[in-house]
Amino acid sequence: MTVGLEKLKIHEGTAMKFRILSICVLGLAAWTLALPSYARGIVVDETITCSSVVTPTGTPAIILKGTGAVGNSAHAGVNFQILTCADSLQGDTTITSLPYEPKHSNVYTWVDLSVAGITASSLTGPPGNPNTPPLSNFQNLNVAIIAQIEVLKLKGSYTGDYEIIFNYETFPEIACDNVFTPILPGLTWYTTKYAFTGAGVVGGPCGSSGASSTTNDFLFGPDGVLLGYNSAPDGSGFVLTPGLPPGWTTE
Repeated sequence: MTVGLEKLKIHEGTAMKFRILSICVLGLAAWTLALPSYARGIVVDETITCSSVVTPTGTPAIILKGTGAVGNSAHAGVNFQILTCADSLQGDTTITSLPYEPKHSNVYTWVDLSVAGITASSLTGPPGNPNTPPLSNFQNLNVAIIAQIEVLKLKGSYTGDYEIIFNYETFPEIACDNVFTPILPGLTWYTTKYAFTGAGVVGGPCGSSGASSTTNDFLFGPDGVLLGYNSAPDGSGFVLTPGLPPGWTTE
C-alpha cells in the first residue's frame, strides 16, 4: 500500500484539528500520513488538553473510572507514561463520527518523554489555561505520542453506549515493532476480558499493512454488551459490524 502525505487544511476562524498517524520527534520531524486502511491513527488536536498524569497501578492497565462498572480497565500494550486528556469541542469528528459527551469521555495518551527532557506533569493543566499545552503542541516539545485509548460516552440515539478505540503511532513504528512484546493490548469491560492476539490480521494492532483489517474500535451497549465494531476505514464514518474487531478475542 502506498502511504501518501495528507494535506492539512486550516480554515480561518476554525480550530486546527487532524488525525495524525505519527509524530517523529526522535528525528525532530513531523509527518502527517494518510493511511488508506482500517487502522486507527493518533488523534492530535489543539482542542484536546490533558488534565492529569495517570497514577500507576502496578500493571500495564489503567482503571477506567466513571464508565459504569468497577473493574473496567484497559492497556495499550506500551510502557510509557499516560496522560488523561479530554476534548473541549462539542461534536469533534476527529475523535469519532458518533455523538459523544466530551465531559464524560477521555483520550488516554501514552507519551515518550525520552527526548523532551520534561516531566509528564508539565504537559497537564486546566483546559483553557494558556500554560496547558494542547496535543497539537506536543511535537514542538519533542514529545512523541505513542498510543491512545479513547473511552467515549455516547449520546443522542446512542445514549447508554460506549465507543472504545485503540489508536497507535505507525511511523516510526515504535509501538508495533518494538514494545508489543510480550505485552499485548487488552480491555476489561463489565468483567469480560478482551485481548488482542493478532489472529487473522497483518501488521499488529497498528494495522499499517495494506492487507490489514485491524480497527480496534469497539461499540458497547448498556450493561457492557458488545454490539460490534466499526469496520469503516479511518476517517470514513461509522459502520457497525457485529462481533469482535479482527485480531481480538475474549478470555
